[in-house]
Amino acid sequence: MRSAGRIIRVRGDWESVIQSYIDRVRVLAALGAVLFAYLAVIPGAVVGATVDSACAGPQCGYSPPLTAYLVIAFGATAAALGASAITMAIYAARPSPGHERLVGFSLKVSVALVAVLLLSEVALPHPVAAIVIVGVCVPIALIGAARRRGPTRARLP
Repeated sequence: MRSAGRIIRVRGDWESVIQSYIDRVRVLAALGAVLFAYLAVIPGAVVGATVDSACAGPQCGYSPPLTAYLVIAFGATAAALGASAITMAIYAARPSPGHERLVGFSLKVSVALVAVLLLSEVALPHPVAAIVIVGVCVPIALIGAARRRGPTRARLP
């Protein structure tokens, strides 16, 4: 009985360690939700600035197709960042493997759209620089993807 009592007590200690870890992750997810909600406002505001520029004259603004592209790109980026904020808030409220996958997917979409948007912003005034950036970064990314290992799960010591 004594050894059984120790096993139960040790098991109870592990449960408290796991619960403490989950609580910390929930706090980080809640903070991430607030941060990503704030970040979603920035491209959303730029959509309005792209459509209604304060600048006047022929040298100001973009052509209509380029303006449409920028509005779509900034809008999609704002939506992706907002979705990341929402999924993090959902994960903070109820952590589960399904919600964890949603957070990962929304963050990947956010990263991709932010990368496309930043490359677009560089390519507009400096197209040669954008070509050089893509020419250097794509091979590095392909090499990194080829060397990547599968994800590992954290294990208790």
